[in-house]
Amino acid sequence: MFSPSASSSLYLFTTSQTPLPPRYPHPSKPKLVLPSLVHRTLHNSLDGDAPSLSFDQGNGKGTVIIPHPDGLVKHDLPSSSNSTSQSQSHNPSPNGNEIPENGLLDESSKYLVDSELTVKLHLVSRSSPSKYLERVKESLGILEKYKGLSKEKVDTLLIGFKGVDYKGKRTETDSDLTSLADGDGEYTIEKQLESTILDAWKEMFEEKGLVGEQTKLGSLYSPLNLLKQLVSSSQGKGNVKGIKVNALDTPDCHHLPKEYTGYARGEGVELWAGGGGEGSDPLPSPHLHNLLQEFSSKLSSLTGGTIDSSLLGKLIGVDGDGLKFEEKRGAVDVRWVLSYTLVSKTRNVVKDKGYIVAADLYP
Repeated sequence: MFSPSASSSLYLFTTSQTPLPPRYPHPSKPKLVLPSLVHRTLHNSLDGDAPSLSFDQGNGKGTVIIPHPDGLVKHDLPSSSNSTSQSQSHNPSPNGNEIPENGLLDESSKYLVDSELTVKLHLVSRSSPSKYLERVKESLGILEKYKGLSKEKVDTLLIGFKGVDYKGKRTETDSDLTSLADGDGEYTIEKQLESTILDAWKEMFEEKGLVGEQTKLGSLYSPLNLLKQLVSSSQGKGNVKGIKVNALDTPDCHHLPKEYTGYARGEGVELWAGGGGEGSDPLPSPHLHNLLQEFSSKLSSLTGGTIDSSLLGKLIGVDGDGLKFEEKRGAVDVRWVLSYTLVSKTRNVVKDKGYIVAADLYP
């Protein structure tokens, strides 16, 4: 799906937790949650006489945002830079009261203290370690700019890579793969991918100010050998206090090998189970291409032809056995997928949750 000449960039924010199953043929496995949510969002945003979309053609490269940012719920969680400047200047509020040290008035302060923000970032487009670092920064910047959720206020940031999807089960090995022993089974990762991931994490550990001082950093779906290397390499690096969480795309952690759970317990690494439906590639590029295909003519019209419907207007089908999409060039390449969950700690209710998808669009 890669092309060196992307004409524009797409940012898509899901706006509903009510799925709308895709209408096009697609592989039955894995069963993914995100395509149905994106399908619902596209209909909510683009149906009707007043489509909700932002298009900016700056520097000759367009940026498409669906829905329009003005319609997104934006939270009053300012960045620490704003808070610090307010705190240091001790500016009075409009009613003459002193602004507290965190730079927030009472109601916003209570909202902030009561909230717990968990972010999962799936880096799905293969790249170099430095480019992965850029995408982490990009995704956190987009989350703050359009949702008002700054990186300093992220309680837990979990980062995963396409191709790493450990569930505690045995997988086949071959000569191109390196075996990662996990107690009662083996999990395999491509040698080059493993090396790139370790280098990418090294750059993230050494990047000052990448996350907030209180942010807990974790990995997604790491097998034991990779987890050991991440824990070891993260200790004492910058403002990152080590890998503290490893989340798995599995209903529970009881089936994991004892060696795996024992190591995590000994190193103070929390193991989180998930409900499934994401995996290391929560929105494969052919899925996004086919979801946008339904709206190709409208998208072309709304962007003045920058989004060319000639390529996007054709569906990517499935192969003969229906197990995977056809190998053909599409009009989009997903760079990353970010999910966020904002929870009230006192009431234990979800204040906001959703996904952000970033993709390159090709002519």
